[in-house]
Amino acid sequence: MIRCGTDIVEIDRIKAAVTGVTGFFDKVFADCEIEYFRQNGKRYEILAGFYAAKEAFSKYLQTGIRGFSLRDVSVDHEPSGAPFIRFFGEKQEVSLSISHNKTTAIATVCGKSFVGVDKDTAKKMSGLLPVRKSGGNKGDFGRITVVAGSKGMTGAAVLSAYSALRTGSGLVTLLTAESERAIAAAYRAEIMTGGLSCENGIITADAAERVIEFANKSDAVVFGPGLGQSDGVFEVLSRLIREYDGNLVIDADGLNALSKNPEILKDKSCKIILTPHPGEMSRLAKKTIEGIQNDRKNCAEQFAAEYDVTIVLKGEGTVVTAPGEESYINETGNVGMATAGSGDVLSGMIASLAGQGLGAFDAAALGVYLHGLAGDIAADEKTVYGVVAGDIAEKVPDAFKLILFE
Repeated sequence: MIRCGTDIVEIDRIKAAVTGVTGFFDKVFADCEIEYFRQNGKRYEILAGFYAAKEAFSKYLQTGIRGFSLRDVSVDHEPSGAPFIRFFGEKQEVSLSISHNKTTAIATVCGKSFVGVDKDTAKKMSGLLPVRKSGGNKGDFGRITVVAGSKGMTGAAVLSAYSALRTGSGLVTLLTAESERAIAAAYRAEIMTGGLSCENGIITADAAERVIEFANKSDAVVFGPGLGQSDGVFEVLSRLIREYDGNLVIDADGLNALSKNPEILKDKSCKIILTPHPGEMSRLAKKTIEGIQNDRKNCAEQFAAEYDVTIVLKGEGTVVTAPGEESYINETGNVGMATAGSGDVLSGMIASLAGQGLGAFDAAALGVYLHGLAGDIAADEKTVYGVVAGDIAEKVPDAFKLILFE
């Protein structure tokens, strides 16, 4: 991703400041700039260009002149004469262009987005990416079923399904309460939808047959985002755990249902990935949230070992663990991702990767990493205050780019 900053300055304005404002010259311009100005005929268009470059660099940073002075940003020159930016004396990996006419000077600074990746981790994660075979069709890249949504909560369902598509799945079907199906279908044309028996906008136990029918044609299933809470949700989940033999990602209200009786996990026929936040983990493990947060890695590992599942314990430093695997502590992501729907996006991403052939642990680790990276890219563009869950889903392709071309 490329970021740019541009500024334009009136030459006479800079001349007036230099000649008429005490201390302006030495306060604004660095020694190398002053020397260049003096060696090149004391032409004020030079200083105007330098000033514009300083402002353009601050716009590139998206900070304005805060936390540093104009003098901390300086224009220096290569032996060839090409200008470049120094920031606190350090040469910056940005491109600088300065131009002027008789009245104005303009400068543009362009460079990479500030979202960076640890090269070793990026290389490891890129090695996990599913291969997209030439000539493949949509059926070759994972069929995903998302069981999600209830009255007033269709957004969670769509975010999960759409994120699966954005992560590479060829076919995604969203099964939701029949009363809400039309609403869900209106969000995205790419998502196929199906209705489930429901009462008051929440699926009933009778929905199990259709859920299992679709699941058996799928490479991975997401169960839970926005489903609501009822005995019917628990009954459908219980049957799915016992009768489905693919990859099952349980999230949100699926976890709330599971917390009624986690022992049903011991009767599973499928590979299960649980994606709890600390509150959900507290209900599953019957521990306090404080106890979970004070010992995140061990709590996740103990539960994963007891029930032979993959755990994604969300939060700062998300823990991904499974029996026989070295736990992965994620370093991507930011506080802007603490927003409604962010977890729904993650559930769809993990299911997508599992449906494309990754093992449960690898799908979870890669999904968490890419999810955080997409959130970092979104925050870089919109700030941590402005990120919403849909932004994370939209930035997944850019997250792929960062690790593919690092």
